[in-house]
Amino acid sequence: MMNSLSGLQKAVTWLAISGFLTCEKPAFASQVTVKRQLIEHPRGTVEGTLANGLHYIVLPNELPRHDVEVRLVMRVGSLQETDQQRGGAHFLEHSAFIGTKHFPGHALIDYFERQGMKFGRDINAFTGFDRTIYWLSLPMEQTDHHVLDSAFLAVRDWLTGISFDSERVRRERGVIVEELRGYSTGDDFYPLKISKGRYAQRMPLGTEADIQRIDSATLQAFYREWYAPQLATVIVVGNIDAGKTVDLLRRNLSSIPRKLLKKQLTYPFDYPKGISWQEVRDSMQTSTKLEIIVPHRATVVNSVASAVQKQQMNLLITCLSNRLNAQKIDCNVSNNWYLADKDHFVLSFSAKDKAALLHQITATAREIRCLLRNGFCPGELEIGIDNRLEHLTPDTTQRLSTDLCDDFTDYITAGDRRLYAPEDVNKVRALLKKTDHEQLKKLLRNLIDNLQQCRLLAYTNPCVPHEIPLTSHDVDRAWLTGWQQTTSQYAFHPHTDEEKPVIMPPCLADKHTFDAQQIVGRISYTDLGVTEIKLRNGIRLLLRPTLGDEQTLSIAALGRGGTADLSNRDYRKYHDAVSYVDMGGLEKVNPDTLLAVMNQEKLSMVVGEDNHWHQVLASAPVTQATELFNMVYEKMCHPGLNRTDFTETRQAEADGLGKETLLERLMQHDADRMINNRIDSLTGNALSGRRPKLTKNDINALDIDTLTQYYKRLFADPSQLTIILTGHFPLEETARIAISTFARMQRADNAFTFKDTPFAPPATTYTETFDGGNDDQTVLNYVFAGNYQPSLRASLRLKLMRDILQDRLIRILRERENIVYSPFVDLYYSGRPQQIYHFRLTISVKNANRTRADHVLNSIIEELKQHPVSVSELDKMKRSFIVTKRKTLSDKAPSEWKTALTSLIRNGESIADFDNYVRCLDTITPEDVRQGFVNDLQWNKKFLLIKSQNNVNP
Repeated sequence: MMNSLSGLQKAVTWLAISGFLTCEKPAFASQVTVKRQLIEHPRGTVEGTLANGLHYIVLPNELPRHDVEVRLVMRVGSLQETDQQRGGAHFLEHSAFIGTKHFPGHALIDYFERQGMKFGRDINAFTGFDRTIYWLSLPMEQTDHHVLDSAFLAVRDWLTGISFDSERVRRERGVIVEELRGYSTGDDFYPLKISKGRYAQRMPLGTEADIQRIDSATLQAFYREWYAPQLATVIVVGNIDAGKTVDLLRRNLSSIPRKLLKKQLTYPFDYPKGISWQEVRDSMQTSTKLEIIVPHRATVVNSVASAVQKQQMNLLITCLSNRLNAQKIDCNVSNNWYLADKDHFVLSFSAKDKAALLHQITATAREIRCLLRNGFCPGELEIGIDNRLEHLTPDTTQRLSTDLCDDFTDYITAGDRRLYAPEDVNKVRALLKKTDHEQLKKLLRNLIDNLQQCRLLAYTNPCVPHEIPLTSHDVDRAWLTGWQQTTSQYAFHPHTDEEKPVIMPPCLADKHTFDAQQIVGRISYTDLGVTEIKLRNGIRLLLRPTLGDEQTLSIAALGRGGTADLSNRDYRKYHDAVSYVDMGGLEKVNPDTLLAVMNQEKLSMVVGEDNHWHQVLASAPVTQATELFNMVYEKMCHPGLNRTDFTETRQAEADGLGKETLLERLMQHDADRMINNRIDSLTGNALSGRRPKLTKNDINALDIDTLTQYYKRLFADPSQLTIILTGHFPLEETARIAISTFARMQRADNAFTFKDTPFAPPATTYTETFDGGNDDQTVLNYVFAGNYQPSLRASLRLKLMRDILQDRLIRILRERENIVYSPFVDLYYSGRPQQIYHFRLTISVKNANRTRADHVLNSIIEELKQHPVSVSELDKMKRSFIVTKRKTLSDKAPSEWKTALTSLIRNGESIADFDNYVRCLDTITPEDVRQGFVNDLQWNKKFLLIKSQNNVNP
């Protein structure tokens, strides 16, 4: 429950807090000369306005290659709705995809999906309070003018040619109602933060009653009034020629008639004076939490001066946080934009109980008043400035076109300009360095003045037995107590210990002799840009150099063998072996020295083991390739032992055995987690239900020497090891270092041998209901599982089936039946060793439509079994695969390449096939897909997991 107290009711308390504050000159009174220095757009930006008032921004950009991003940004949203039009701005956005002048019915989505785009990913829209944004992510070359021409035709239709067919509008109501039922802000305190003004009264989705009331005439009235070229901006960023793009835009959009607009009202985003309070009770929490939220006017960053002002606020937050940390006051300080013209300055507290929380509030108030009286000490400000300057450097990396579109959208809707040009960044840096104590004191005074005027208190009550809940009066009293306490002058003591350079341990610094005789094979996959090198000891090296300003080298060393490969007896014997051994660091390096070296040389490394695989992930600057590879080698072959930590950790695990953890408590109240766990259990991804429970005797019997022997047998075996290298590195030089390092590994006589045994999922129908969800909505999770023979072609066939199913659910359940909003089909598969796949179809429906949804889904699957999809539909799906691969695996995507290559290895897919991706994809026929539906989706063997507050199976 939320209530607001008037400012008058608490005026005496908070006037006592801030009554001594005085007005001073603006902090930038001496900087008038820089106020009009607007921040420059990215170099190459073309900005203009057509005669009809339409605004455009065009920017050539090469990342990613072959892609162009188009946005139509309308400076209109739910705030412009009348009482009778509530929900209309968002409903209108839906209407833009169900029929326009040049793209009747489903034609718009059909056309762009034939280009390889996906609805929801590359074709989508968004409605907010003050904006409506349509976007198209076009796969195209500079010469593909017809694609961009069609995109501009779609933009023209969105501005002037939406059809508003009465029957389609009527049917779309059901879709939007289901969207509303499934919507969540994800913030328990949203009612507090959104306040009670026009923003709260104009939520973009509207209410169910609002949606049911909207008809074609209502939408047309809103459309005629607000969809004017004067309120529109078209953004085009990507693989384009700027001049030709502007010409094409003019030819398509100049003839749109200008409209006579009535004055667009500005609706303030305000809060009531005084205290607004909300309490959320959550017995799952283990601590008492409170946020003091202070709304204040945000800074529009469009000039050098305003950028400095924004940076000075960040500087204040840094210095205040440092002071509170130095005083051992547990308070997290932040300041971020929230909505419209408001920032939220937030003081966050968390404590074991109410008394400790109030003590933190008192201490924070005392320290803030001390700062307002005395300012920051010499040295504190300088450290803060140095910290901010580390984050304020010219960004010379090439940005993604989608990110640039987001930046331009902020510029259009809020006036913000991102710092791009090094000249602008350097001006801001120079002015930030001149910040003095009085400027920070003024900023802090202004925040406290805003706090006196208005504050939001967000209280999370853990429902501690016999503890009286916190009240706003308690918070006021604790703050006032701290404010009135006498404080001594804070003495700042900078940390002066200079870190001495650490000498690199020999085992990490040694350079090993390269021997070409250790290479037994080398293949270059030209289309992928991947080089594969096979070593005599069985190791397989995969190298994929990428581009980027940061010359970082990443390594992923993975091999077969994990916890699921152990017998029950060995599982007890080797329980958590990798975690226990990992605590010991390296055998030849002192743990403290290793940590110091890793920090100094920017080395990182993690070790892990899952059900069927083990791996080491590590990274370092390219210049430290030798040290990086040596570290990984030592970790796999010569791990250290820390007997003390092992004994303490083992004892803690034994003591905690059988006790319910916080995660387990949360799991019992989280239906989605429970459903995911049940699916994992049914499809072989979870072992907990198939293993005997560990006892304290099992834990106490663990022996670090035995665990280390198991670890070495697993990690030091080169015969099943693949090492993947990605990043901006020189290929040949890095390959030689890797070969000379890892060729030293030799297979031991007692190495493990693992079999790839398929997992057999249950062969009968399984149904289970979980309590949760909304009052009138049921979430149905249909799971179809089975086995397959691993190969890239098999994986692609499964993915095509997934996308065809997704398309059918949208076209039939959403667009024809209008009983769902966002049906979703996902595919999970594991080639090695389980050779298992499962499709998961998630459908959220009104309780009354459960039986209907079940029947329609069954008929969709049966239709796909009986009749092959058309060649044109399958080609459309294949085209989207090619576009997605090209977009994801760019020359500047090292982490994506690492993920893709790791997936190939884990799923038993051929890199040669991946190099011939299009050819492999082309071999899949409509009949192959139809037969896949026949074999792989058996209705009488489905798993049905239901989330509902009405536990009745369909």
